[in-house]
Amino acid sequence: MTPARAPAYTARMDRNKTVVAFVWVVCLVMMLGMTGTASIIGTVVFWAMALAHLAEFLAKRAVMAKAGGSMGHHFVQTMLFGLFHWKPLEDAQKQAGGGA
Repeated sequence: MTPARAPAYTARMDRNKTVVAFVWVVCLVMMLGMTGTASIIGTVVFWAMALAHLAEFLAKRAVMAKAGGSMGHHFVQTMLFGLFHWKPLEDAQKQAGGGA
């Protein structure tokens, strides 16, 4: 069970997830709906984010396994939101473990 989060922390993480989701949408619009430099920039940022989030999932999968739940869920959430998914899990585990 995860310890309760302070409302400010939860609101900040929700806002950060919204920003990341917005960046994904902007990249898709740039990739699919624009031409030239805008399309190239959207494509590069899209794939850079996808690779970074995949690397995060691989690096932090032990944190997610310890948190419990479906690894498929953790994979999708990490691919979408990156550290804004796994960092609260890691923080909760550190807090539960006495700050180790």
